[in-house]
Amino acid sequence: MSENVSKQRRAVYLIVADKTEEFSFALRYATRAAELNAAHVGILYVMEKHDFMHWGDIETRMRQEIRQEAEQILWNHARRIYELNGQIPGFYLNHGSVVDALIETIDENPEIKKLILAGGQGSTPGPLISYLSGKGLSRLRVPMTIVPGHLQMEQIDTVL
Repeated sequence: MSENVSKQRRAVYLIVADKTEEFSFALRYATRAAELNAAHVGILYVMEKHDFMHWGDIETRMRQEIRQEAEQILWNHARRIYELNGQIPGFYLNHGSVVDALIETIDENPEIKKLILAGGQGSTPGPLISYLSGKGLSRLRVPMTIVPGHLQMEQIDTVL
């Protein structure tokens, strides 16, 4: 079950935080689009499920460390969004596979009105975009925008 750490009242444009270079394109586009449309940015971070084989406190400590890392990543991205449009984004944390966690988060949060992803700079899209633009499209209840990964940051501002 996803956890919405902060509730928003405006429409939310959701981005999926990861460690790829392309994520910064989705962040910039979502931030500018939200600013232009009086919407809000939401950041989803998916923590992979780990099957810990440890006992007691070790497992608890490892889960806490994973959670702390996720929160730090979210706050780092939030800082960038605040610098771009003066808003603190909504945070969404979920567990499991990225696709299933993303669909669950969107389905459980009616304020999410759009999904914004960035395409890779290579010739083929990443697995999330490949799935969602193919057989996974029927699972989405919101429109999806894909920001081309080959754009320059300045170009993102001009395509809105």
